[in-house]
Amino acid sequence: MSRVDLVVLGLLTSQSMHGYKIVSFFEKRGLTFWTRIKTPSVYKALQRLEKQEFIVGKLKMENNNPPKKVFTITKSGREKFMEILRHYLFCKDQSISPHDFWNALRFVRHNISRSEFIRALENHENWLRQHCSQMRTKHTEALQKGRLNNLPFYAETLMEMMHEMSDLEIKTLAKMKQSALSADNDKDFAEEK
Repeated sequence: MSRVDLVVLGLLTSQSMHGYKIVSFFEKRGLTFWTRIKTPSVYKALQRLEKQEFIVGKLKMENNNPPKKVFTITKSGREKFMEILRHYLFCKDQSISPHDFWNALRFVRHNISRSEFIRALENHENWLRQHCSQMRTKHTEALQKGRLNNLPFYAETLMEMMHEMSDLEIKTLAKMKQSALSADNDKDFAEEK
């Protein structure tokens, strides 16, 4: 599953765009840092997705400017987008980073139901708790076996920071879940199936 495909298809679910507009969207919002997607990857993805018929491109003129190829997502592209979105929201694959989960959340509005959203948050929280528990167990074992005696001065601070970040992430997930339950936010979810 491709991170760049998720983002390109996700943006095209809300409106048709040409490549430069997609790239500008990334750059203006600082998304290249968070998504780790470079400009050439966007253009390569557009070509590949068009060849796979997940998007269609049509040349359009704007004023006196040269024509630009404007891309629109197809029905099969929307299905592929939903497959990728659910993969990043629910996958327990070790190759998916926490950044990928949070980036996928950017595209849930109107695309998944409230119950799916809550399930995704709970799934991520369970994964995070399990991961933290494993790391704490490994840390304790290493301490008991004396393998952490020669760590550099900053290692303990880094470990503490990672635990604090995990705790903050769990609190954020709980806050999002609570907000998702509010009727005020019905507008953000797809209908339940």
